[in-house]
Amino acid sequence: MAKSIGIVSTKGGVGKTSVTASIGAVLADMGQKVLLVDGDFQQSLSSYYPITKKAELGIIELITKVSPEKCISKTDIPNLHIIQSNDNKAKLLYWLKESTNNVYFLKAALHKIKDEYDYILIDSQGASSIMQESIILASDMLISPIVPEALDSQEFMRGTIQMLKSLEPPLGLDIPAPPIPPLFGLIYKQDRTADSLQIANIIRKQFYELSGGKVSILDTFVPKLSAYAKAAARHEPVHRIETTRTGPTPSALEVYTALVHELLPHLSDIKPNLSSVGSPNVLSINQQQVKEA
Repeated sequence: MAKSIGIVSTKGGVGKTSVTASIGAVLADMGQKVLLVDGDFQQSLSSYYPITKKAELGIIELITKVSPEKCISKTDIPNLHIIQSNDNKAKLLYWLKESTNNVYFLKAALHKIKDEYDYILIDSQGASSIMQESIILASDMLISPIVPEALDSQEFMRGTIQMLKSLEPPLGLDIPAPPIPPLFGLIYKQDRTADSLQIANIIRKQFYELSGGKVSILDTFVPKLSAYAKAAARHEPVHRIETTRTGPTPSALEVYTALVHELLPHLSDIKPNLSSVGSPNVLSINQQQVKEA
């Protein structure tokens, strides 16, 4: 049965779509069957990888009809499928608010195909909303990227704690409530400056206490390198493009393999199989490394 992983944040522009697409592609190259779900009205994930077989329907029909039928498209990456967003006007926000039960429809729809996939990764919009609540309720695990800058990290702490508290039942009411999935903070775009490293250490030390143990900061971090922007522009998985690099900073292949192993320890003996991918464009990346090192 598939494990559902929601990529969430109360702030936009922190790398949710890139993280979703990159983890999905690494898992697919590890031989896992993966479904991406674009729950963001900006539709960035929907066009991240080329589509080889486009479905007639998308996220609107998946949720409102509680059915994945005719909603699943195929990407050019083996084992990687996607439910694209066809909701660029955010109609689902209004529909979800029509009934308190509607927030559970995404979970019910994905449950129908949980035996067809190993992992389901759900991208979300960069703001607290009923759509994000629906994604959280449909997830078994949550990942939230954090940019290690003072204002961004403070906003992440405040916003995340507020988001988690909003999902808890009111104090004094003994009512059943779905458990909040474990949330892992992923430090994203960390550079090697003293300020960035110091902020990352502060986040690690303070967040566990501030969140009451509900949020853990991952040891693996995504460095700030040009390879990630290049991969997105080329619509290719970054771990296939930057397989090696010189200097102390790990390559994208090393980063996302380590990230998957940390999140999913039972896969720690599996590495991405790139034998059928062809020769990645390592030369152009290595030339850039001289400037970044």
